[in-house]
Amino acid sequence: MEMRQFQFESMRAVSMPTKIAMIVFGLILFLPIFALLVLAGTVAAVVFGVLLIFGTVSRKIRSFTLGKDKQGRKNVRVKR
Repeated sequence: MEMRQFQFESMRAVSMPTKIAMIVFGLILFLPIFALLVLAGTVAAVVFGVLLIFGTVSRKIRSFTLGKDKQGRKNVRVKR
């Protein structure tokens, strides 16, 4: 009984123009995708940073404007 074997091609020499063409193709294909990922990450970081600052400032302002209740407590909820 004959065994079936998979034989992969051995690495053969690639010519210099083929290497250059592969590098140029890779740059044209993957560089814009990478640039868009970096841009999206930067925009997301800025937006979340601004939202964090806005939330912190609004919380501090709300804390100062609410003041104290009748018994002199501040920022305390009383369950009845």
